[in-house]
Amino acid sequence: MTPLLLVVNHHIMGIISKFVSNYHTLSPSSLKEFENLFQKKNYKKNDVIYRTGESTSRFFILYEGLTRSVVIDKNGKHKTRTLFNAPAIFASLFSSLNNEPSVAEFNCLTDVILFEGNFLKFIELTEKHHDISILYNRFLEEAFINMEEKATILSTLDATERYVHLKNKIPNIENLIQLNHIASYLNITSIQLSRIRKKMFSQ
Repeated sequence: MTPLLLVVNHHIMGIISKFVSNYHTLSPSSLKEFENLFQKKNYKKNDVIYRTGESTSRFFILYEGLTRSVVIDKNGKHKTRTLFNAPAIFASLFSSLNNEPSVAEFNCLTDVILFEGNFLKFIELTEKHHDISILYNRFLEEAFINMEEKATILSTLDATERYVHLKNKIPNIENLIQLNHIASYLNITSIQLSRIRKKMFSQ
């Protein structure tokens, strides 16, 4: 391996190690096996990571940028289901676990740098290493909490409150993605969002 490749690989491993440390501490041997699952990928804004109906066993650590999962309603309209702002981890668990077509599309709202791994190999590591099994549980706990939080927000907050909550999480979001994507995530129309923004910024 050339010195340049060694430097690149150490950089990648450092990024993944730092990400993992936010969830659970792995032993050096477990961390190395986990890091070896990944390859660095670069995507451009509007690139599709994978499409609705595609079976996939991939999962991703988002290092830079903003991605989303999108579902298509009965009228053929694209609805933003989830926003992923770096650093984050995401996957189509249903597709990965059941070898079934994904019900969602995952695409890039900005230029993106991420690390792509094989989910089935990750599951094999959870059966081999207890600390990686705990890491997997922490990932699932975070996913469940995020889903519960969004369900609560949609059912208890009005449109303005939902927008404020999103702004608190990603303050510069209007500078990153189109307003119609924000509106879709908030489950409101672009016109409603424009009215909310106009009222807020005129105060």
